[in-house]
Amino acid sequence: MRMRAQLIAWLALLALGAAPRHARADKPPRSLVVVVAKGSMVKNLTRAELRRCFSSEAVVIEGARLVPFNYPPGSPERLAFDQIVLGMSGEQVGRFWVDRKIRGESQAPRALPPSAITKIVTKFPAAISYVPIELVTDAVVAVTIEGSSPTSPGYPIKVR
Repeated sequence: MRMRAQLIAWLALLALGAAPRHARADKPPRSLVVVVAKGSMVKNLTRAELRRCFSSEAVVIEGARLVPFNYPPGSPERLAFDQIVLGMSGEQVGRFWVDRKIRGESQAPRALPPSAITKIVTKFPAAISYVPIELVTDAVVAVTIEGSSPTSPGYPIKVR
């Protein structure tokens, strides 16, 4: 009976186009690009500012506090970003946010479905997020990190 319930759950996931967390993490994106809205005053960030921003610490540029948006936990983009920018694995990030919640500190950046990331960033001037390089459109602006553009060899968010 238990096996039948598991089979039904797997079939339901497949029918919805979802994949288990471990299967989605098999294909990391080639490179991630930090993006903001076209009218944003953010043009360049340091790695430390980026880390602070996605650790829910205040990063204010030109009088506006940046509001970070993440990919869902367990997604290849999120796992790669957390490893490169925060220096933590998915498990470590989970513990980090639980610890902060227990202490009553700031919450994790809101996680959005991949289809909503660019839409939110284009409509909200203080929003900041990241997307695979192939998803950068004219609707957003790529942020340089420590002066390096996403296409330069020194861009620090290259997925290895």
